[in-house]
Order: sequence, then C-alpha cells, then structure tokens
Amino acid sequence: MIHNIKLFFAFVKVSMLTQMEYRGIYAVRTLGKLCTFGSAFVVLSIMLLRFESIGTWSVYEVLFLYAMNTLTYALAATFSMQIHDIGPQIRSGEFDALLVRPVNTLYLALCRKASAGYTANYALGIGIMIFAAVRMGLRPSFAGIVLLLLSIVGGTLIHAAALITSGTIGFWTIKSNAFARIFYHEAQMFANYPINIFPAAIQIILTFVLPYAFISFYPSGLFLGRTGETIFHPAVYYLSLIVGVVCFVLAYLFWKKGINAYQSTGS
Repeated sequence: MIHNIKLFFAFVKVSMLTQMEYRGIYAVRTLGKLCTFGSAFVVLSIMLLRFESIGTWSVYEVLFLYAMNTLTYALAATFSMQIHDIGPQIRSGEFDALLVRPVNTLYLALCRKASAGYTANYALGIGIMIFAAVRMGLRPSFAGIVLLLLSIVGGTLIHAAALITSGTIGFWTIKSNAFARIFYHEAQMFANYPINIFPAAIQIILTFVLPYAFISFYPSGLFLGRTGETIFHPAVYYLSLIVGVVCFVLAYLFWKKGINAYQSTGS
C-alpha cells in the first residue's frame, strides 16, 4: 500500500512538472479555464442579483452551490479527465502501453497524466466559497467543517466516477462524446442550482439515477442548515461521501468490464 501511494505521487509529480515546464502554455491554459468558469460565475451572479434568489435560496447560498460544484469538478478532473478523453489514446494505440505495465490500469491512467491546468478552478471554487460564507456571516462549527470536507471528497468521487464512466464507453464506441455531453457535461450543470426548484421527477433522477445532487446541493444544505427542503428524508444530506464511494466503485467495475471488452486498434 505504501509503495503504491509513493508511486502514485511520483507519477503525479512528474506529470505536473512536465506540464509546468512550458510556463507560457501553462499560463494560457490556466487563463482559459479562469475565463470559462469565471464567465459562468459572472453570468450566474448577474442573474441572481437581478432576481435576488432562486426559489428559497439567496444569492450567496446559490453561489456556495456553484463553488462546491466547481471545486469538486476541478479535483476530479485533475486525475480523471485523461480517462474521460481516452478515445484518442484508444484510436492511436497509445492505450495499449498501459496494459503491459505491472500496475492496475485505472490506477496508472489516473496518475500518469495528472493535469496541472486546474489551478484557476481551485482558486475560483475556494475563493467563491469563502466569499459567500463571509457574506452570509457563517460561523461553522468544527463538526460542520469536517462534514463539509467529507462531502467535498464525496462530490469529487461522484465527478470522477462520471468522467471514468463516460470515458469507458469508448472501449465499445471508440468515441463517447455524445454520451458524455448528455449524461455528464449537460446534466451535471444541475449541481449549480438547488434541486428543490425542479419537479419531483427531476429531483428523483438527480438523487437516485444521476446523483449530482450529492455534489453540491445536499452538502451545501447540510453546511448551511437548510436540510429538509426536498421530498426525501433529511438523512440524504449526510450521504455524499457514501454515494461518492459507491459511484466510484461502480465506475471501476465498469472500467474493468471495458478493459475485458477492449480490442486493440492495431495502430
């Protein structure tokens, strides 16, 4: 176990240093992500300032939701985006190199090309979260902070599971862009808003089918003291970490199934 942890961080370190060696390119990538996610924050802020609230949630509470989704996405994408975009590696035959290494393929795929380009997302997510908390005058307890951190881990695992699952489709289709766009890129945007503004059917989907509500809504509701605002039992607000672990395990099992079905392109 210790050897695997050391190996993981060794791969991550090499990958990060390699990307940051070209500082101009790294700066442009970081600026690009800052503009992309920053513009979404600006649009959301303008909308909120215009309408003052969404449902029963105030401007700063919704911004807290957005920050949770942004931060957990960045943490997951740092390691999982290369799996989400695995199609080109399959088509070129580059993926075959992972199969001959004496290391678990998912483990190797997660760490060998860890992205250094999400610095802006970390800063934006943490910054907005702190800003919103200060503006709301929050004084969280130690237990509240611990629950929030555990929920961030859970949300990260849910994002990672979705990225891995959408990428794994590529073992059968070679390209999985359409699936990823519908079931991840578009659907996970619901995590930026309180789900209790949607019909019951959507709340059920976002809780039990595509559990994106556990990325930000339930953790934020627990942290902000807004439990009991859905059609479900208040216990769901405490389940983000458990749901994240279950989703990641299912994604790993699906990955293994994809590996078994994989046939090299011969490139």
